[in-house]
Amino acid sequence: MWEPIVESETNTVYSFDPSSVKREGDMVTYWELVDYKTPLKSGNLVVVSSKSKVIQDCKNNRYKVSDLIDYDGHGGNGNIVSVTMNSETNWYKGTPDSVNEVLKNRLCKDL
Repeated sequence: MWEPIVESETNTVYSFDPSSVKREGDMVTYWELVDYKTPLKSGNLVVVSSKSKVIQDCKNNRYKVSDLIDYDGHGGNGNIVSVTMNSETNWYKGTPDSVNEVLKNRLCKDL
């Protein structure tokens, strides 16, 4: 079950799946859902929502996305329009007031 965490100024809703949270040392892995109020368009592709597997390094305040699945329906439903599976992605530094920062503060607080 997706739990809403943040709604942006553009009405994009960011949620995460509490049942997907896995902790190992200073690392937390979870699935995130982004539901776009205004669909993203690239060529013939229309993305209405995306699910991504996020790996959060709580100790070093950084994260990376290892898997990304785009859908043509809201809530991670509908047809899959794009899939990216890659465990060798770059690390990104967390920034204040970002969606990642909100989730990091919530999921890393007990570590």
